[in-house]
Amino acid sequence: MTFYKWIENNHTEMLAITGTICGDPKSVGDLYGCVVEQLLNKQDKLDKIPDKQKKYYFINVVKTNWFSKTSPYHYQYRKPTQHHRPIIENIIEQIEDEEYVESIPTMEWVKNTLEKDFDWYSRDLFLLYVELKTLTNVSKQTSIPLNSVGRHIKQIKTKLKELWHREQQN
Repeated sequence: MTFYKWIENNHTEMLAITGTICGDPKSVGDLYGCVVEQLLNKQDKLDKIPDKQKKYYFINVVKTNWFSKTSPYHYQYRKPTQHHRPIIENIIEQIEDEEYVESIPTMEWVKNTLEKDFDWYSRDLFLLYVELKTLTNVSKQTSIPLNSVGRHIKQIKTKLKELWHREQQN
């Protein structure tokens, strides 16, 4: 029997087991949906599992997703992430003063400033950071150590802020 068909036949029991494992009625649906999605994405491999073992495999995946801090469920539903949102949105959310919101530099200003006031390394590193949205992604893409990437990006941000404030005061 295919894994899809097996889940279809055992839906009620697997949902109840998921509820027992997580113990939070509000999270049962999300956890169950996340696990089913993961399993159906690997259906070709899982179809080879004997029917008697599919239940135990399902339970193991539910437990892993519920208790692990690196599981897809954790990242999707528990951990508040900002990396998928544009950087400018994050900045705007953090600022409560409406007058200051109007004085946020445009991406065009940032690019022009990087071009004229920074060396090629800083410019390219920061633009890559804006594109990839996280320090970790930049580190993986460039093989520059994460601490170095973080330090350089912080220095670039600080200098950009100084230049922007100086320009706004003039």
